[in-house]
Amino acid sequence: MVGKNNYWVLILIIIVLSNSKKSYAQEYRGNVGARFGYGIGITGTYNLQNNQAIEFLLRYGYHGVVINKPGGNFQALYQKHWEIRRSNFTVFVGAGPSIGAGKKNNISKQVYFALGISPQIGFDYTARRTKLPLIIALDYKPTFNVDFPLKKKISKKVETDFSYYEIAFSIKFGLKRIR
Repeated sequence: MVGKNNYWVLILIIIVLSNSKKSYAQEYRGNVGARFGYGIGITGTYNLQNNQAIEFLLRYGYHGVVINKPGGNFQALYQKHWEIRRSNFTVFVGAGPSIGAGKKNNISKQVYFALGISPQIGFDYTARRTKLPLIIALDYKPTFNVDFPLKKKISKKVETDFSYYEIAFSIKFGLKRIR
């Protein structure tokens, strides 16, 4: 169920995006760094044309979650960026699929293969006056996963999982200046 406050947040985001007079001019071909949140891993973004990007996430943990869920997770997210009023801040929205494998907990013998899909919303700050540009990002990326057991056991069947708690903080460094 969606609460009344969630509608106000969505309206605020739409207002911010529609009031952006100029799109974010991405100055770097891409960036790489670390992602910290409920799942820890490495992240990299490849900037496309027209303020679009593809972000790649490689995280430890089944579904990208470290706590009690050993395994690995890979995700690719398409993003659209907007500069906020000619500042070093941008807002982005996106979505993409994920693939992972692992166990539901440390003592389980059952291994699962997971397919997921995630919407994403966030903002980042780029310190452009440094030798190696620093990008600090905060995003929210809930994920819907479908888990397939790899070993066929009578009691194990396909399951679904929704991880609404995926808020992450990323620190990245820009690579290959375009201008």
